[in-house]
Amino acid sequence: MTGTSSGTVGFCGLGMMGAPLAGNLLRKGVPLIVHNRTPEKAGKLLEAGARWAETPRAVAEGASSGLVFTVLSDARALREVLWGRHGIARGLSPSGLVVDMSTIAPDQSRTMAGRLATRGLHFVDAPLGGSVDAAEAGTVLFYVGGDPSDVERVRPYLEKMGRGVEFMGPVGSGTAMKLVNNLLTIGHVALLSEALALSEGLGLPRGRVLSVLSAGGAASRMLESKRDSLERREYPARFLLRLARKDVDLVVRTGRRSRRETPFAREIRRLLREAGAQGHDLEDFSAMAEAALRRLPARPPEGSTGTGDLPAISP
Repeated sequence: MTGTSSGTVGFCGLGMMGAPLAGNLLRKGVPLIVHNRTPEKAGKLLEAGARWAETPRAVAEGASSGLVFTVLSDARALREVLWGRHGIARGLSPSGLVVDMSTIAPDQSRTMAGRLATRGLHFVDAPLGGSVDAAEAGTVLFYVGGDPSDVERVRPYLEKMGRGVEFMGPVGSGTAMKLVNNLLTIGHVALLSEALALSEGLGLPRGRVLSVLSAGGAASRMLESKRDSLERREYPARFLLRLARKDVDLVVRTGRRSRRETPFAREIRRLLREAGAQGHDLEDFSAMAEAALRRLPARPPEGSTGTGDLPAISP
């Protein structure tokens, strides 16, 4: 099926990412029926014309298009929304399609798809690349796995929410790509955090360091995105640190199952755990820079030039 299906679309999960994505659909004229565990998060969407449903099952029953989108924190939450007492699977009509935009493991996506298939239901995994800012601006990129006909069925809706759709292969391929993307994305900031901690130990001014990095070969999109926060050492949440840690946990587990070692991912996870233990879980994941700072002295020791045990160079 091509083009946008007629009828109401269901949407479950109206958190930091889900709410702006649902808002994009509404602004493009797609009628929505929505549910969230905490109803107050639906307020703006209801004011904009969305209908409220008391349960995920009621969302599925009210989705006359046969499509329901989910954006949830983890696989446990998704299982409950799909298979709980008032879950989507109990209310979606035959041949209905669940489009999951959560970040979970590829094998979890395949398990969800298999269980839905026993009821004659379809599943597409479509996690997204981008922060809250990108979700609000409609510039996220979707990594999609599923049957090609199912992907074409949902493509028009994904294109209304973001800037593009990357079809990666069968179910589970979208979530696999998301983990690869997040490892590199979070890894950039982890290495940047260590670089800043080192610069602090060497007595270099943070703002100047960030300016020089941004102007040279170390420049990156993530550096530009996080530069202001890192310079101010304030971390308003665009991607929660606790969710970044969950994603890196998934990377490590998935790497092990695919017989691919991920030693850097394990070290990033350690840094994120330290940051969480220091109280940064509800800040942006770039707050891991604070944990990196605690690993190194704030300034060179008394009488040191910051060069460690390097021998002096004679003139």
